Amino acid sequence: MKALWGLSGRVEARRFVSAFSSRFSSTLLSFLVLLTASHFLSTQEYGLYVFLFSIGSALGLIAVLGQQILVVKRYERNEGVGHRLNQALVGVNARWLALGCGLLVVAAVVFFVLADRLPEPYRHLWVALAFGAVFAISEYLQNYFRIHGQINLSLVPREIIWRGASVLCIAAAGIVGFRADGEVVMAIVTMLLGATTLYQSVAFIRGEGWGWLARHDDVPRETRKIWRRESLYFIANNVLNSSSAYLETILIGAVLGLDKAGFYFVALRIAMLLILPVAAIDTVGIPMIAARFQKSDNAGAQLLIGRLSFASFCISLLGAAVLAMVAPFVLSLFNADFAQHADVLTALCVLSVSQAFFGPGSWLLMIGGGERFFLIARAVIFVFYLGLLYGLAQIGGLMGIAIASLIMTLATNLAAWHWIKRKYAIDNMATAFFRPFVFTGSARSAPAHPPPDDQSTGPAAKTIAH
Repeated sequence: MKALWGLSGRVEARRFVSAFSSRFSSTLLSFLVLLTASHFLSTQEYGLYVFLFSIGSALGLIAVLGQQILVVKRYERNEGVGHRLNQALVGVNARWLALGCGLLVVAAVVFFVLADRLPEPYRHLWVALAFGAVFAISEYLQNYFRIHGQINLSLVPREIIWRGASVLCIAAAGIVGFRADGEVVMAIVTMLLGATTLYQSVAFIRGEGWGWLARHDDVPRETRKIWRRESLYFIANNVLNSSSAYLETILIGAVLGLDKAGFYFVALRIAMLLILPVAAIDTVGIPMIAARFQKSDNAGAQLLIGRLSFASFCISLLGAAVLAMVAPFVLSLFNADFAQHADVLTALCVLSVSQAFFGPGSWLLMIGGGERFFLIARAVIFVFYLGLLYGLAQIGGLMGIAIASLIMTLATNLAAWHWIKRKYAIDNMATAFFRPFVFTGSARSAPAHPPPDDQSTGPAAKTIAH
């Protein structure tokens, strides 16, 4: 905790605490949503809800079409909301979002009309598609408010209010005797997410105004070309992100059964409690690190990254030790049959701790100009992962799937760490708190510098890393 204490007294520290509190509350409420649904739904209907939620969340992350990353990377915080390049960027974001969400809405209508002709569980996919469209908008707005330092407006509507309201509504439906099924519960959470996203949208319009609708021609064509190229990279990475986050649950539901999908989703969400420190770093730490890069303060960036990564790793490791001891009891709260798979939860806890060990590595790479490298590296890793997933699932079932996910997580984080070390001489491992590159020797730190001409066309195209 000394690593966090070293940040005390700063505005960034208060934002970190706010973000961590919101993320902790969010994960706790997510836990309660799953727990409440498990008590009012049968095992099969609970598995259906998890199946639909996983598909909707995965599609939502894809349908945002990379704009949640582009706005973080390219928005000029020092210029204010009325700056013409910022408003042009927001206009570009809006058009991409309209495309992604529009496709999901059209698909939802088609699946709703054809629902009676489709087999189980695919006849319910329309609600997952509708959820994905709303989730995409929410994902973008969360990142938009984050770069403005409006942490509460970024996190509270979706992470706290939506999840809390979902708990209350699902419980109320069960208490009054309403015979809800997985589709109905999914529809409830979709409508509640729509309400909180509408609130964020109103706040967005109040702050940003409508000027972005007419700013398309206010940026050079070359700048728009750069934004478009980066968006395509981000889209591809979002596909890989959503696949790695939800593919396993979706495949388990489609192949092994909805009951096993229900367990795996619960175990994964419990393990996610351990990466709360990383989530807080992603929310607050990235802008702090970016400010140091913009000042060519690589030494300060290294110090900050080392502190944050070490703190998140220690908290995650301690949490994993506790969770491993109480895993059977925690799982039995959802379903008595889940306790027999406590070893799978332990493996997923190791996955979360390994993620915390590397801190904000993947975010540093994505906003630092390494999106092309990361895309290629992750695509190669993903191909091997699919083979590994199939093979280990045949051998070890759910445990084999968890081990395959752990191996992919380690490989992806090592690829990001290698690129950051080679490009910026910065170590994002938790061990950097003591000494950067403790496993590979010291590396000479080079100051950050502007991007080459083919990646920048002025202030609007500036990156934090070059």
